Amino acid sequence: MQIMKKPTVAVLVDTFRAYGRGLSRGFAAYAAEQGGWDFEIKDHDPRSAVPEWIHTWKGDGIICRVRSEEMCEALANLKCPVVDMYGQHSHDDIPLIDTDPNSVAKTALKFFLDAAFTKFAFCGLPGLRFSDEREEAFVSLVRKLGFSVEVFDDPTPHADREPLRRRLYYAQEIEELEPWIATLPPHTAVLACNDRRAQHFLMAAARVGRKVPEELAVMGVDNDDVICELANPPLSSIRPDTYTIGYTAATWLNRLMRGESLDRSHLYIAPLGVQERASTDIVPSEDVLFVKAIRFIRSNVQRGIDVKSVVDHVGCCRSTLEGRFKQFLRRSVKEELTRARLAGAKVLLQETSLTLEEVANSCGFATASHFSRVFRESEGRTPGQFRIHHEATRGD
Repeated sequence: MQIMKKPTVAVLVDTFRAYGRGLSRGFAAYAAEQGGWDFEIKDHDPRSAVPEWIHTWKGDGIICRVRSEEMCEALANLKCPVVDMYGQHSHDDIPLIDTDPNSVAKTALKFFLDAAFTKFAFCGLPGLRFSDEREEAFVSLVRKLGFSVEVFDDPTPHADREPLRRRLYYAQEIEELEPWIATLPPHTAVLACNDRRAQHFLMAAARVGRKVPEELAVMGVDNDDVICELANPPLSSIRPDTYTIGYTAATWLNRLMRGESLDRSHLYIAPLGVQERASTDIVPSEDVLFVKAIRFIRSNVQRGIDVKSVVDHVGCCRSTLEGRFKQFLRRSVKEELTRARLAGAKVLLQETSLTLEEVANSCGFATASHFSRVFRESEGRTPGQFRIHHEATRGD
């Protein structure tokens, strides 16, 4: 009986960051389903020159995040297939899978609008593909809704900075933000291109005396738990579906290693949602009743509170409070309670194996049947169908 040789696959991914570790879990899951691969984790600084081993490597495939043009050309010239998950430099022979910039923009803007923000800003790293695409998508969406948006204009595009010296620009990248941040209007919701850039923003804001979240709400992308939890204040961030990206990249690589063709050259995967932390924990309003009501809902929605609970806590008549919610959120108090409960339920359906009854109880719904009915009315499918769809998209 002939024993099939396991593929040898080189992994060029910065696993010191949460994004890379999430991708790696996806690779590992797919490889395990195929009977196992021999992974070679290559220690490579993505900002450094092309490593010597590239020219003599005899493996079956490479899965990577390419950040330099030189590295992109070197990989494209290899005889083995390559799949990229960064895409700063595109090549016809290297397919790309990445987080969808349009979905990032929609996720961030929906969160900000649900929280009653009407002023927006984007803080990116101009010249980097992922940042430019997220900026374009976010700015376009905001303007389509009739709002204005402030955008940081970097005097020295990040991509123009020599790769080996970029780390030396760390302090400069923070200092360059200070004049811009000082001009942002109070109660501006800021989307940064990733968590690292959001951390830059927080540090620069502190230097110029702008308070987060009291004056400016800040959100990153990637949900790197180390960066987000160490940030001051802890950083809210969009959760990318790195597992699915990694799993799909491994699927593509396996097809290419078998000599098969792909039906597309690039694919964008939607993020999972927002991980809320202190950097966005603000109600952008000077209306005392509205702010008090929203804070009460945020803190107690999982306890099964109802409209009467909110009215009693605020201490005004229901019609007055309903008027405030219509004015600032364009929805009723009951609709806001439902929205908050459903948002929490989606996270649990995506990230846990809790039963529907456990999810319902955790999010403040009276019963599992009530939860299922409300969820279907809002989302057009049952909680179970939502969970199955999320699981099925892994590896598509």
